[in-house]
Amino acid sequence: MGINIDVMMQRVFLFLCFSFVTCTLHAQTKTKEGGKSLFSEKEFSYPKAVRKEKYKIAVFSPMYLDSIDLEKNLTHLPKPMLQGLDFFKGVQIAADTLNKLGLQLDIHVFDSKSFSKDIRQLLGSEQLDSMDLLIANLGVSDLKLLADFAKRKQINLISATSPADAGQTANPYFTILQPRLVSHIEKMHRSINYRYPEDNVVFINRNIAAERNALAYFKNDIMNSMPGRFSEIELLGDELDMKQIFKSIDTNYNSTIILGMLDPNITYRNLKLILPFAKQYGIKVYCMPTSESMKSLGKTDEFPMMPVYYTAPYVIDKITPSSLYINREYRRIMGGYASDYVYKGFESLYFFANLMKKFGVPFNSHISDNAYSFITPYKIMPVKENGLIKFYENKYLYIVRYENGIMTYE
Repeated sequence: MGINIDVMMQRVFLFLCFSFVTCTLHAQTKTKEGGKSLFSEKEFSYPKAVRKEKYKIAVFSPMYLDSIDLEKNLTHLPKPMLQGLDFFKGVQIAADTLNKLGLQLDIHVFDSKSFSKDIRQLLGSEQLDSMDLLIANLGVSDLKLLADFAKRKQINLISATSPADAGQTANPYFTILQPRLVSHIEKMHRSINYRYPEDNVVFINRNIAAERNALAYFKNDIMNSMPGRFSEIELLGDELDMKQIFKSIDTNYNSTIILGMLDPNITYRNLKLILPFAKQYGIKVYCMPTSESMKSLGKTDEFPMMPVYYTAPYVIDKITPSSLYINREYRRIMGGYASDYVYKGFESLYFFANLMKKFGVPFNSHISDNAYSFITPYKIMPVKENGLIKFYENKYLYIVRYENGIMTYE
């Protein structure tokens, strides 16, 4: 197993006290004649899967390594840089783990924020043509470039951290691990119907495209029936008016309020406005997935007697053996505690490398096989339109509940 990086990256990694990484670059061979896609949207089938002794994997993450001044005494790293490096460290821990289990991998790591070779330049270099798998921690613009390339070259691309579909409409080689907003809304809708079928349900949003989309996803959800006492309110500003809510509900019943704001700071302010009325009117609040960043939910005196819910694609329970293993390995190499990006990097490589080992490439006919989940129980399904695969998406989501500062999840 080798992890390949360029010379500049090696210097920086050694400077930051990272574990030794081999740095011999291999010349990549072009495997598809003329670089032309064999993909036909009308008559599509995957090529016959091929099993190999060693698989080549390219990993992309924004590490900003060219931006480091090695002459300065660094006391901390910028957050965007740290997230990119942590994702790489998660991949490296997974690679070491898989190597011990006998799986041979040839991993090539690319800094997507490199001055000398960004994603666009890299795609024109033929360096990726012989890869068996692409794993990306990328923003939307770079992700689209890579997804278009993956479709042309018939190489599976795993988007490990972004919920964006990257403009893909018929790409059976593209997989999203972080569920899209529509999937979060469908999960929330199902939870409300199951838990609180008799409640008033009030969906509150602002006149912002993403929030209007969230409301549309709820109303157009064909998998879940609309609540019998449903109403919607569009705010003129950022804060709700409880008088307006009381005008739209039947106070003989308890109420569930959906805060469709994607800004967690605005969500927090509105939760505070709802709180004084929560006990009297039996109010529960469902928030958007961005509310995961609200540390105040874990404080016992912040929202007493008012249950607050949100959906989450993963929950890192720090006391499970799997989580303890990753955190222990990270601390051994880096010191400190593993961030979410470490876990995402680890899981994305561990899961799909095991799929390749068992089924070869491409593995898509078995992509729903969940035997190799390490922490997150992925539920990867094809998203289709007019009978064609648009892309694959992990649909597994938790419902996280906070009450009096205590978190539970299911």
